[in-house]
Amino acid sequence: MEGKTQIRTSMIYRLNRPVAGNYPQGLYEYPFKQGTATRELFTQTIVWEPEITKVFAPDTEYTATLTLNPGSGHTFKGTRLADVTGLPQDGVASITAATADDSLVLTILFEKTASENAQPELLFFDEFEGMSLDWTKWDLCPTLDRQGGSSWRDDMVSVSDGNLNIRFRKDPQLGAQKSNNQAIADSWLRAGGIRSRRTEGMDMLFENGYGFYEARIKFPQVSGTWGAFWLMSPSHHLNIEAQGRNGMEIDIVETISNRQNSFNAALHWNGYAEHHRTVGSGSDRRMPIDIYDGKFHTFALCWSPSEYIFYVDGIEFWRVDGGSRFRNSGINQNPNYMKLTVERASWSSALPVDFEEDVMLVDYVRVYNQPMIADN
Repeated sequence: MEGKTQIRTSMIYRLNRPVAGNYPQGLYEYPFKQGTATRELFTQTIVWEPEITKVFAPDTEYTATLTLNPGSGHTFKGTRLADVTGLPQDGVASITAATADDSLVLTILFEKTASENAQPELLFFDEFEGMSLDWTKWDLCPTLDRQGGSSWRDDMVSVSDGNLNIRFRKDPQLGAQKSNNQAIADSWLRAGGIRSRRTEGMDMLFENGYGFYEARIKFPQVSGTWGAFWLMSPSHHLNIEAQGRNGMEIDIVETISNRQNSFNAALHWNGYAEHHRTVGSGSDRRMPIDIYDGKFHTFALCWSPSEYIFYVDGIEFWRVDGGSRFRNSGINQNPNYMKLTVERASWSSALPVDFEEDVMLVDYVRVYNQPMIADN
């Protein structure tokens, strides 16, 4: 302990009791305080026994081993269980604490789960009623330039008639300020987006890990543009050795290939620099669904400890697992926040000659605590 500062008090991230049928809580070297993007003096990792491939099983006793690893120059030696706040109480049989080197290991034994699966519950929902964004759930995306071909601006987002409206329009005047390339400037897109994270202060309005995410969206078909429903990780660049377990951008749907009547899902991890890795579903034209038919369609993700499953209108179109033995390798275990956006890139095809403005409509967004589509 010589030369190291003792962490005397600490608040752990939320840890819910196991409920049969529900997704578990996951954390992998997560360094942030719950509900914020503020770094703690330690990271938190959860391991469940017995292992969970998708949801908690009925009639089962689960143990969560929560390891708090201090940052450089700090130690948990001398820290007592009584110094830890935020510990779960509901359904807990026992909690013990022990130090291992400078880490604190909490072993939490929960009471047996019920004999039947619980009914699903909404963790988050927004039906976009009223005349303005619900600021307790969303904030506007920062006014950033995107992909060398577009800019997010606050005036492109509104709520009306029970829908979120994300408008986008050609803005060559803005483009002339952003690019010396005439073709890019002429097709510059003024667009917008929202996210469940504050723009100022960076607090998380809603963040969640394993869950069932869905949104009902009407996508326009405009060549050179794309809308998206996606989950963003604040931690996916922090540990490249984790290969996605510590964080991942999860694109539930992107309409990059809308001019070809296609769409895709994608995963990104290890940051966006030289270690960046990505995998995608490809532009899937095999689906018997035209999502550009002028109607609303429902896009969903089942994110569990063992895999991601992507759906459109209840039909699976892509599945990615974390290895044949479901050791969670490559599956993000940390919480993400949500985003709904429109943009274009410098490498996108040109906007249609007669294009001026269009809109992406979102009827609702919902997040559930267990799978909502039977896995056949």
